[in-house]
Amino acid sequence: MRRRFATKWVTTAFAVLLCSSTSAASSDQVIQDLMAQVKALTARLEAVESAQQKKTLTEQAYNASTATVSSVVPSAKKSPDWTHNLKVKGDFRYRHEAFDVDNNRDRHRQRMRARAQIQAKVTEQVSAGFGLATGGSDPISTNQSFDDASSSKGVVIDLAYINWKAPVEGLNVQAGKFRNPFHRAGGNGLIWDGDLNPEGVGLKYDQGKFFVNAIASWVDESSSDDDSFLIGGQFGLGQSIGEDGNLLAGVSYFNYVDAVGEPAFFDGSSQGNRLNANGEYISGFELLEGFVEYRIEIEGIKLTVFGDYVQNLDANRYDTGYALGTKIKSNTWQVGYTYQDLEADAVLGTYSDSDFIGGGTDGRGHRLQASYSLSKNIGLTGTLFLNERNIDFGSEEDYKRLMLDISFKY
Repeated sequence: MRRRFATKWVTTAFAVLLCSSTSAASSDQVIQDLMAQVKALTARLEAVESAQQKKTLTEQAYNASTATVSSVVPSAKKSPDWTHNLKVKGDFRYRHEAFDVDNNRDRHRQRMRARAQIQAKVTEQVSAGFGLATGGSDPISTNQSFDDASSSKGVVIDLAYINWKAPVEGLNVQAGKFRNPFHRAGGNGLIWDGDLNPEGVGLKYDQGKFFVNAIASWVDESSSDDDSFLIGGQFGLGQSIGEDGNLLAGVSYFNYVDAVGEPAFFDGSSQGNRLNANGEYISGFELLEGFVEYRIEIEGIKLTVFGDYVQNLDANRYDTGYALGTKIKSNTWQVGYTYQDLEADAVLGTYSDSDFIGGGTDGRGHRLQASYSLSKNIGLTGTLFLNERNIDFGSEEDYKRLMLDISFKY
């Protein structure tokens, strides 16, 4: 408004001056022409002023609408820096099992397994891991059976460790309760069940063509007797064969110090090992293992053939075991077969495969498995055991077991 008033005032003053300056002139036509020009100039100034006002109102409306949207939709905030140092992963498995065992009624059961793990970066060289899982205190199983009128199920500490990436390339040192560092040819469970997470100190050194794994694990601590612990080491060497094949061979040595004469580990069960009348191990466990694994990929199909042999140097009989098998795998499916023969004192039964012959030693037989991936994180698996157990001791019986799984990973 002030600007419009000023414009009119200037225009009027200019007109008065013009009139004064031309008062001496005798021609009225000149005055009329000048007045017409003044009116035209005034109209132009008013049009410019009106356009400027419209532009100002438009900008004010836009700014107001932007402020309203900003108040409704808050701006994205950056995640705190510490979240970038954490990784969370886990899985859930639902299982149906069916049993057909001599001298026992047929049996069916439903089971689940749920696991969750957090990995945290402490420094550039140090990381930490912590994991929880369903199940009880069994060292080689986190399965939980559906039972006891839908009672609440237990959750246990499955992992708790520190990993140090040493200055030496390929060397990692772990302490706490961590994943088993030892290579299992073809993933077989002749010596180690896949769910075992040992406790103590472990070392992994990998240079591609060869690797070294070692462990010092406390098995049984006693306030009134000597502790029992495991000292073990493994060496493997790989060699390329042709363009797509690779042959891996290795040897392992495991010694359970102060095992002979000790009560059976974990729950007092022999798990197939020989015990005396007091429930103590008759022999020690000093294991020497040799394994070989051949892998080749042909047109997207991966073939693995493996063999694993173990002997207990501290046993006078029933001291050997072996596993032979093969796997064929594509991007969406996998099939596998293993034949296993494990004598009573060939390995420590507490740690061997918990599914073959129902767990432990003193058995032989077949394991067939097939799996199919419904998606990247969802899979179906079927496993069939056709075994014989109690071959060296007890009453020999046929053992058949079918497991059907659906698994989800995240």
